[in-house]
Amino acid sequence: MKFWILLSIFTFFSLDSKSEASPSLKAVGINAIQSDGIKERRGEFKPPISIYDLEEMNKVLFSEMSEQKSELKKVKYYLLNGEVRLAKMYLFKISRTQNKLRPVIFRYLGILSFVDGDFKKTYEYLSIPELQKIPHFSKICIVKTLTGIVLNKINQLQKDWTECKEQNSYQFQGNRDLWIETIVQLKIKPFVGTTKIPFKNLKIAALDAEEAKLMLKLALYLNQEQLIIDQMNEFSFDQLQDEEFRELLGQALFRVGKFAKAYRFIEDLKTPNVENIKGNLYSLRNKYELAYAQHKLALDQKQNSQNALERLLPLAWLLGDWEGGSKYAENVITSPQTQINKYTIMAAFLMQKGEYNQSNQILGKISSDSKKGTEIEVSQIAGFNSMMLNKANLAKKHAYQSCYQFDLISCWLLFQLTQWDQFPSTIKREETLPHKREWENLVNEDRNQPLQEKNYINQLDIEELDDKLIQLMPSSEGN
Repeated sequence: MKFWILLSIFTFFSLDSKSEASPSLKAVGINAIQSDGIKERRGEFKPPISIYDLEEMNKVLFSEMSEQKSELKKVKYYLLNGEVRLAKMYLFKISRTQNKLRPVIFRYLGILSFVDGDFKKTYEYLSIPELQKIPHFSKICIVKTLTGIVLNKINQLQKDWTECKEQNSYQFQGNRDLWIETIVQLKIKPFVGTTKIPFKNLKIAALDAEEAKLMLKLALYLNQEQLIIDQMNEFSFDQLQDEEFRELLGQALFRVGKFAKAYRFIEDLKTPNVENIKGNLYSLRNKYELAYAQHKLALDQKQNSQNALERLLPLAWLLGDWEGGSKYAENVITSPQTQINKYTIMAAFLMQKGEYNQSNQILGKISSDSKKGTEIEVSQIAGFNSMMLNKANLAKKHAYQSCYQFDLISCWLLFQLTQWDQFPSTIKREETLPHKREWENLVNEDRNQPLQEKNYINQLDIEELDDKLIQLMPSSEGN
């Protein structure tokens, strides 16, 4: 296609030079053969007007490229806003085409897979040949290095990280490469004290605001909060005025158990992290309603806050907020290994809400997707749902599964279901059930008289009858 475009352009200009060049020269008084005076008149001549430019002549090519760039802008927007599903949809739409945007497309696909925790797919996307060249490798090398750490790609890890530092040397200034450098060393050649090396002879007060916050985050990640707390009296006034710095310092103090100091540092802050820390402080003081409210504030500010969701779930159960708990359980992000746990919690909250059919549907997913359908937590919920839905046979089945796993209440239910045909209906009756407590009288009675048994057949008579049959005692005649 491009060849024919170029051929048509050259043909157009060659025809133009034969048919139009001479008349235009004659129009200005110049012979086509004679060139005297042209040098002096430099600047007076103009090139022929091009009727069509390249974009006009190939609208299909340029419109497709423009559309793909527009789609990439949407992908970047959704990626920055955490809308992974929409970003993937647009990326897969344009990834089928072979074009110059292929490295960018696969870079975004790698980032999305990294966000989703699909590290094998991430490494596959970031290992295409186009992304191993300059300048693309410098843009993906950090994510590829981190993915290599997760997947134990030891042989390739050192090579990728070395090249990454070389191509991003202008970005890794000061302490900016300490994060990944420490993690890489922990993977390649760990030794005792590796996590303390970044803080050796380090004075936080001597760093600017951004570097100080970077080192605080690294200390929290490596569980070296105490090394930072020991320098707290040396922090500058400007550092303590920074809200993010105080937030990180408050989190470090909370981790080492200095709760009162932690609260003083974060008392006037309103970030999701701070709200979660305040909620944790209220929970430690058994003020669950206040803790529940704080974690709700954190979730309002950051709708996918895992810290808030993981704390709201047990609090919702304690406070009996079944409606809220079912929503929080549904929004929790889990890995494939913990997906069944999420389903179980969702089913439990739906059971408490009284939505027994929906709860059973989720329990059905557990049975179909895994081998955990007979575990005690699942069978207990399924048994109660079946009782509430008047399904006595299913209730008996699940009660047996729970009783077999030493659940005493389920054993009692199994006994009742065996004795009563309409036990599920009976337990839901709202009126008072009449019953006699005769056992209490038997317990309170004091009986010291032994029981007198009436002998209906004398034992001696039985022995005489047996003797006649088999002659247990020798007769005197035989002597």
